[in-house]
Amino acid sequence: MSQEKVDRYKEEKKNREKIMKRAKIKKVLIAFLVALVIGAAIGIPLGRWIYNYQQEHKSKEDTFIDSHGYEDWFNQFWVDNYADLYTGSELATEQASEGDAEAGPEGATEAVTEAASEASTSETATTEATTATATTEAASESATAETSSEENAN
Repeated sequence: MSQEKVDRYKEEKKNREKIMKRAKIKKVLIAFLVALVIGAAIGIPLGRWIYNYQQEHKSKEDTFIDSHGYEDWFNQFWVDNYADLYTGSELATEQASEGDAEAGPEGATEAVTEAASEASTSETATTEATTATATTEAASESATAETSSEENAN
């Protein structure tokens, strides 16, 4: 029997590197699988909770508009906030209200308002705003000239 123990020991010593390598691989594999199970046990419920929380608190006001609606909104926003920066003067609609207060010609106001609305929807806003301004100025000059000639006649 002792010879059997000696042979077994020699065989074990001969294959010790292989045996230790297998044991090390087994340890690493077990540690990886345990980490995977723990990660899944924590991650899956946490992920579901986060998803459900986001769905519950999702904004109810999310609306989608077509491209034409967005284009109309953007053009109006641009005219309201930035057009006067690029035209180099006040908007034609603001000048029209000043012209109405001074001169009072009704046709000039309508022309300016129409030109301003066309300017908000076209790419040539600067040119049309300048044209509208010139129309308003011409109308106010003619009204001023009529007023002065009436005063001179009196």
